[in-house]
Amino acid sequence: MKFWRVYTCLLFVFLSKLNAYSTNDTLQLKHVADSLFSNKLYYEASIYYQKLDFFLQGEISKNEAKLLAANCYKLDKNYTSGIDHLNGINLNEASDSVIFKTKYQSALMSYLSNDLTQAESFLEQLNYLVKDSSYVTNSLLLHALVLNEQYKWPQAKEKLYKLNNSLFLNDPTTFDRNKIILDSIYDTKLLPKLKSVDKASRRSTFFPGSGQWYAKSYGEGITSFLAMTVCAGAMVVGIVYQYYFTSIFLGNVLISKFYLGGIKRAEFLTEKYNYKNSKKYNDSLKLQVKQQFVK
Repeated sequence: MKFWRVYTCLLFVFLSKLNAYSTNDTLQLKHVADSLFSNKLYYEASIYYQKLDFFLQGEISKNEAKLLAANCYKLDKNYTSGIDHLNGINLNEASDSVIFKTKYQSALMSYLSNDLTQAESFLEQLNYLVKDSSYVTNSLLLHALVLNEQYKWPQAKEKLYKLNNSLFLNDPTTFDRNKIILDSIYDTKLLPKLKSVDKASRRSTFFPGSGQWYAKSYGEGITSFLAMTVCAGAMVVGIVYQYYFTSIFLGNVLISKFYLGGIKRAEFLTEKYNYKNSKKYNDSLKLQVKQQFVK
């Protein structure tokens, strides 16, 4: 009860001052927010930027405050809140600069939180929301990194080709050197050999344990097959000894559990195999790409 009384009082004080904020007051809020940000108190700074957004007038000023608050969330590694805050920015009639900052930062935070599908979606939106192609060029490096992590290496190479064309077309020496390096590091002979998640699922569907075996988890494959065999054998034995209901009911429950669980496990192990098999290659790609395009 005490909490709610304090909360109600603070809310009343806050609302009572809605009309009292002048230009000087908002400047003071901005100063406090900037001071907290410079002292790396990112969560506290985000609160003040949100308060500033509430009291500011005009879409441009409010959008700028939202971007600053989202940046605080990003630096505080609260990526979900940062993206949610960016989603609150009104992009209707917004400039290319604001649209780019909004979508790019959303993509970056999605990438940092390992939501690669969402990151790619935000980056793709730039192609039809932003009219100035130079902004899209600034997103190509991140787009390539996102595609690398999704094992879409040919598409990533294409993005880096475009970046090389945009940055170094008038510098033949650098342009040619980067092209040779890209052809080298994205050589199809170097690409990791990945396994199909769908194939692992189908194998486990028709023969329990074979999906895990396909993902090179041989022990789990044998265990899954034996578990199904034991359950089926126990059900048959129970029926032979005329424990019909118990045998059929429990047998079906256990078999279903091991069967469906085995399929899901095979999918997970295949994804794990692909990640482990490609991580070293992707880390090497990231390092070499940054060396060529990040100065």
